[in-house]
Amino acid sequence: MKYFRYTPPSFLALASLFAMGLAVEAVAAPKINGRLYASMLYQDTKKTETNLSDASQPVIETNNDRTNFSSSGSRIWLSGSEQLNDKLDLVYHLEYSVFLDNDGAGRNFGARNTYLGVKHKEYGQLHFGRMYTPDDAIDYVAQGYLYADGSGNSFGYHGQRTNNSIRYMSPGFGKDKKNSVRLHYAMDEGGDTLESAARVRAFKDGKPADKYRDLFVANILHNGDKLKLGAAYTYGGDFSAVRGMVSYAVNDKLTVGALAQQVDYGSGDNELGATVSAYYQYDKNKLDFYGQVSRTDNYGGFKDGEKTTASIGAVKWLKKESGARVRAFASLNYADATVFGYKADNLTKTQSESFGVETGLRYDF
Repeated sequence: MKYFRYTPPSFLALASLFAMGLAVEAVAAPKINGRLYASMLYQDTKKTETNLSDASQPVIETNNDRTNFSSSGSRIWLSGSEQLNDKLDLVYHLEYSVFLDNDGAGRNFGARNTYLGVKHKEYGQLHFGRMYTPDDAIDYVAQGYLYADGSGNSFGYHGQRTNNSIRYMSPGFGKDKKNSVRLHYAMDEGGDTLESAARVRAFKDGKPADKYRDLFVANILHNGDKLKLGAAYTYGGDFSAVRGMVSYAVNDKLTVGALAQQVDYGSGDNELGATVSAYYQYDKNKLDFYGQVSRTDNYGGFKDGEKTTASIGAVKWLKKESGARVRAFASLNYADATVFGYKADNLTKTQSESFGVETGLRYDF
């Protein structure tokens, strides 16, 4: 009897990676790179949820005190180019999530940033595919590792990876060729899912709601050796965000930075957040330290919403000089938040406080 054997998508993706890596005679050989994490996080989180619309409902208090092992953030990718003429190349990038500690709940080898495009020596690059919005590139300030509640920026919006996207990346311009521009358009293909449009959160009739639509994002960046300056603007109808960043190398050891972001959710109360950080190379190429604090008011577009995060940490370089890089990291993280939202028609207020200790390894190749 004839039958078909089911082949898991993750196996097909892995087979494709190796097949592309071996097909060097037919096309230009792709480069295989990756970033692998293995981390341990202990986090103690206390939450209190209050129903503000119905005072008869009990206050809900929870305490989560757990240690977790994670490899989240790990990825592997293939990239390469094919020369079309003296000035024009075809370029591609295929990046996939990988999970070392589990099967990823079906997301192993799920697509991250994937695109096909062209690169012109004088006019820049044009990419088509699934890509992260370029506001994410305007952040040389947040230094935290990895997924503790207090390790990152305190903002309610962090940019997003969008399908059906077109991106333009300019070549370096200016006297030192350190300036660049990126333009990103995510197309709405007519559906209320992430497969067909970008997702933003905007208020309607006094309540926040997820909306699926076109999204336009632009950034400009000066990526100097000592000074880095950048700004980004995001527009999605009744949702918009603006971000600005400065990072300055005070000397060979110390770099300081500040990042600010304002988000308009259409509520009348714009979210405003800022992060400041310092990164110190105590023993160059061997041991670094960092510290950062982030604060956001009107979190999520609610007048009394707020969030504060703080993180200090150390990075021990096991290999940094050339090629592959290996680092060990450890951090102490704190977060305090008051977040408003709706459950059905009931307005709720959730107050939380978290303390976390995280340590792990990161391997870049």
